[in-house]
Amino acid sequence: MKPKISVRGLDFYYGLKKALSDITLDIESNNITALIGPSGCGKSTFLRCLNRMNDTIAGTRVEGQVMLDEDDIYAPATDIVELRQRVGLVFQKPNPFPQSVFDNVAFGPRVLGMHRERGLDGMVEEALRRAVLWGEVRDDLKRPALSLSLGEQQRLCIARTLAVRPEVILMDEPCSALDPIATLEIEEVMQTLRSSYTIVIVTHNMQQAARVSDRTGFFWLGELVEFDETQKVFTRPANSLTEEYVSGRVG
Repeated sequence: MKPKISVRGLDFYYGLKKALSDITLDIESNNITALIGPSGCGKSTFLRCLNRMNDTIAGTRVEGQVMLDEDDIYAPATDIVELRQRVGLVFQKPNPFPQSVFDNVAFGPRVLGMHRERGLDGMVEEALRRAVLWGEVRDDLKRPALSLSLGEQQRLCIARTLAVRPEVILMDEPCSALDPIATLEIEEVMQTLRSSYTIVIVTHNMQQAARVSDRTGFFWLGELVEFDETQKVFTRPANSLTEEYVSGRVG
């Protein structure tokens, strides 16, 4: 089976500074892929390369290839709006719009005109159910999104991403601002979504990576040191630097 995302020889620059060097990996469909490594090692930069969010930063440059199925996402003719519909991004801190719960989830389908083929009510409910938030909000979808707890807000942001029916969901440290209970709820959501979506998560929490992911990539100083099945990375790493990092001796 072909990978959902195939990255070959990816280099990334902030101006003259090279932030990523020769990244090559395959991200399998319906898997959870975790990216670990110390702060500033390039994990989040790499994640944002996968839906071209780095394009919004002046002076950045990408070399190499990123294929989404059969499509080169850095080809000149790439439709960026369509790409970001196919590859959604959930940010580190919950960022709901200052609107109602319903309007947050309905925002994407309205902008993209998706609600014309199917009613908004059904699309919103489906997304909230998939994000395991429907039970908490079903009785008052008009309540302000900012009145939700932080964990609920993050699940709302996941629902907002799901509403436009992506194929890939990128998560940039989605639990870093959450308490342990809310963190476990987000992890449960990821596990329920894995059968329908390809998920890539950046995390500083190595226990989280070990719990939720199928494959793990270890980044260090802008390079991909090791990428393999999660169990192998954490119990039988091929690289001594990986072993030192996952054991807590460095980083």
